[in-house]
Amino acid sequence: MYDKIKELATRKRMAKTKEEKEAVKNAMFELQNSDPKAYGEALERLIKETANRLDELTVSEKMGEVTKIVSMSYIAQNYFGKTRSWLAHKLNGDIVNGKESSFTDEELSTLKLALSDLSKKLGSISAVL
Repeated sequence: MYDKIKELATRKRMAKTKEEKEAVKNAMFELQNSDPKAYGEALERLIKETANRLDELTVSEKMGEVTKIVSMSYIAQNYFGKTRSWLAHKLNGDIVNGKESSFTDEELSTLKLALSDLSKKLGSISAVL
């Protein structure tokens, strides 16, 4: 059941047409009706695995291409008073002095504030152009 659901989820992500998506939806519905208990257990397992993978992502991976678009040097200097390399170590979860470098809760809040602030600044510029 687990493998079938996983395969259907992959097919749905790859589907390009409404017909393909509808076929996957119908197959998923049939699978669910064939054994609701096993379906629920398999789905719960997939959800937990996905949540665990998300937890394992570094902040840099979660931010994606934002780290290429926005100046990390600017954020490091203006919001943290630190160097770009300090921020890069935190974003990437690098090993520094034998320990994994990660954000404290306060630093993570500061990063969120910085990104929100930059978003507002960019939005205000686009509004006047």
